[in-house]
Amino acid sequence: MSDIIRLLPDAVANQIAAGEVVQRPASVVKELVENAIDSGAGEIRVILKNVGKSVIQVIDNGKGMSPADARMAFERHATSKIADAGDLFNIRTLGFRGEALPSIASVAEVELKTRREEDELGSSLYISASEIKKQEPINCPKGSNFCVRNLFFNIPARRKFLKSDQTELRNAIAEFLRIALPHPECALRIENNENVLYDLPAGGLRQRIVNVFGKSIQSKLLSIDCKTSLVTIQGFVCSPAHARKTYGEQYFFVNNRFMKHTFFHKAVIEAYSGLIAPDALPSYFLYFTVDPALIDVNIHPTKTEIKFQHETDFFQILLSGIKEALGKFNITPPLDFDTEGDVTRNQGYLPPDSTYTPKVGLTPGYTPFNYKAGICAEESGFESGTGYGAAKRPEKAPANWETLFEGLKESEEPRQATLPGLAEAGPAVNARNSFLQMKGRYIVTPVHSGLMFIDQKKAHERILFELYLDTLSSQKISGQKSLFPETLELSADDFALIREIREDLEYAGFELKESEENSYVVYATPPDLSCAHAQEVLARLIEHYKNTEGDIREKMKERVALSLAKAAAIDYNTLLSSEEMGEMVDNLFACRYHNHTADGKTIIHILKSEEVHLWFR
Repeated sequence: MSDIIRLLPDAVANQIAAGEVVQRPASVVKELVENAIDSGAGEIRVILKNVGKSVIQVIDNGKGMSPADARMAFERHATSKIADAGDLFNIRTLGFRGEALPSIASVAEVELKTRREEDELGSSLYISASEIKKQEPINCPKGSNFCVRNLFFNIPARRKFLKSDQTELRNAIAEFLRIALPHPECALRIENNENVLYDLPAGGLRQRIVNVFGKSIQSKLLSIDCKTSLVTIQGFVCSPAHARKTYGEQYFFVNNRFMKHTFFHKAVIEAYSGLIAPDALPSYFLYFTVDPALIDVNIHPTKTEIKFQHETDFFQILLSGIKEALGKFNITPPLDFDTEGDVTRNQGYLPPDSTYTPKVGLTPGYTPFNYKAGICAEESGFESGTGYGAAKRPEKAPANWETLFEGLKESEEPRQATLPGLAEAGPAVNARNSFLQMKGRYIVTPVHSGLMFIDQKKAHERILFELYLDTLSSQKISGQKSLFPETLELSADDFALIREIREDLEYAGFELKESEENSYVVYATPPDLSCAHAQEVLARLIEHYKNTEGDIREKMKERVALSLAKAAAIDYNTLLSSEEMGEMVDNLFACRYHNHTADGKTIIHILKSEEVHLWFR
């Protein structure tokens, strides 16, 4: 029987390595730009054709290579970064494995032009599918010019599984920014099909962040400078007012290398506890400087997952550093006793110049020994008032216990309510149904089987969602003009995304016009949506667009309707009159689906009478 174990050919071995290192055009951008940074380049230009599927070109003015080094760079595990195993624990460069260039050359056509400053002539090298086709002297500028063409031309299956152009471009931009943000000393530029996406001049760290994310972020940046014997943490966090409900401005770097770290992200969230809504995300740009011996960057091919020694200590240092930064700007969480129902709860913090004067309500003639003198509804945790249309205080508290809880007792012969769709909910509403508002959040009403609790905000969302969706499906909405148009500053890729879905947005009632660089002016918004909420709605749509593969035009109307409904729905702590609560319940049960919101959250809960009886056994 013959031997069956054999060595793989270099070309096959390189393709296997490429499966880990080169997954898409963005992977090539990452590896080539990192090499350019390691070469000491002060200027780097990235040129894409067809989002990198056709051409990825990276030009730098770094050290360049000799003819021998240019050829050796495409051999597996050829690197100038490490000499022995000990160097793996003292890594200060971005690339070090020596796998990137041979992996890229195994699945594409690569042309390299490079020259060192001390050489009169440079070298031109052409490789296709790991095979060196040509190498010759050439007159070229100092530095390196890599041109990668026809990615995955020899592996059609890999090319077929690439995502849409929008997705691949977003991934390439993401990798570009992960390198640009920790290297503000280097000027970087990226373009696709001759359309410049980012042109970032060399400068300071704050200016680099502003150039990437827009001028509006400048006033929100709070600096961090925390130095200990274990780690130095510098950078910026953003004020709570800048927190959003979508990812996109959360960056960790260690020794100028981008990393993902869920545990450290929890430290940031904990530092903002009480300052932002539970579902909001603070923006941060945090740079760790650590002894390389305390981290291991060699645990994943993409090198974005990094293992730390003394991880818990880093957590505490980071938490303290962020709290200190927030404290310097008088942004501190309030003492939280019973704040449910407090209208200032979701604001995060009060402006420094704001004051709050508590008010005490008096009931003339009240005596605790006379139950019929009047009982304040707020004492029971229920409120009545208005706010579905316009907020105002209740005119009069209930006169006695009987009127306060009138309707909570089941009638012996209740009539069936006429609310459309009520039968599907299960219980029938008492004919003498009354509505009470609990903690400015829930509408409570008696039903045959017990008490029905309705989340007023979610109910309004459901109502508005179906209204907007029906309108979008039948006709173009006429937007409401704003007296004071708002300017939205966006990142370059978000600006491009809005341009792609602009027609759908205008159909929904938005009127947008391109302004200065990466900015739109909002002249009109859909009905019931204030201009102040426009940015929130657009942010949701952009995030959905980023996370959806393929053509999303069919789903865009639903996403627009849902985002508009969330932004336009009444807030918690909005007082509603009995008539307004009744109208909302009517409208809710007229919806096609009334038990859950469009994104699956519960609207209605029934507290069964049987459950209540068990309390008093």
